[in-house]
Order: sequence, then structure tokens, then C-alpha cells
Amino acid sequence: MQKTKFREFIDSLIFIINPIISDSWSKRSLLLLSLLFGFYFTNSFLSFLLDKSVNTIFLAIIILLIMELVIRSYLIPRLTIPVMIINNIRIGSTYALILEAYKLGS
Repeated sequence: MQKTKFREFIDSLIFIINPIISDSWSKRSLLLLSLLFGFYFTNSFLSFLLDKSVNTIFLAIIILLIMELVIRSYLIPRLTIPVMIINNIRIGSTYALILEAYKLGS
């Protein structure tokens, strides 16, 4: 088969999707639960602190700084399960923070 741009694109998609499909169900469920936990924890944390008289701009900056520190803290070349769980918690937290910002209209 010829090496066309479309074939290279399909090969790269297969390379990305194959580990996701071929993983065990326990690994996939742990990663999904960590994503949902990050979303739930950040959403409930923000809802609790928005009721208090706390400056929300500083709160958002602090949460973003914590997320950036988490990103920089694990510079492990291979993706182990705990690193992937921490990364999914961070992604869920980021999503909750952005969703809350859209709900507040800022």
C-alpha cells in the first residue's frame, strides 16, 4: 500500500486509539473515576467558596497555580497508573473551573 497523507493519518489515529481500547477495564474505570472525582471535588469546592466572602479571582489563580504545580511535579518519562490518575484529576478540575467561569459569565 502506498504511503499517502491519508494513510499516515489513519495510522496515527490507530496508534492513539489502540491503547485506549486494548487497556483493561479496571484501568479504564480508574481513569474515568479519577476524571469525575476531579470534576466533582473542584465543583463542590468552588460552590462552597463562592458562598463565602472570598475574592474569587484570587481563588481561581490559586487553583490554576496548584494545577500547574501538579503538571510540573511529575516529569516521569513513562505514564504509570498513578501519574495518569493525577493527570485525569487535574483535567476534571480544569473542566470544572472553566464551566464555573462560564456559568458566572466571566
